[in-house]
Amino acid sequence: MLFFKYGSDKYPKLTEADIQTLVVGDKWLATIAAAVQGELDRVSQTLTGRIRQLAETYATPLPQLVEEVEALAAKVNGHLKKIGAKA
Repeated sequence: MLFFKYGSDKYPKLTEADIQTLVVGDKWLATIAAAVQGELDRVSQTLTGRIRQLAETYATPLPQLVEEVEALAAKVNGHLKKIGAKA
């Protein structure tokens, strides 16, 4: 009761419209803000996962891939020569 007395003396009285704004309006805004933040978090996590996936997919540099293809082509040509086929 003492706190209520102290609080009511220190702060102006709230009107019904003020109370409605605080309870209904601010609650609505908080709900919207939470939903937006949740969606931002979801999109951020999705993008982070996609970036990681792309980084893993394209982690091997192109010159290294070209060297690997050339080495495999040489093996295939060697096998083709062994069986008498023309490369």
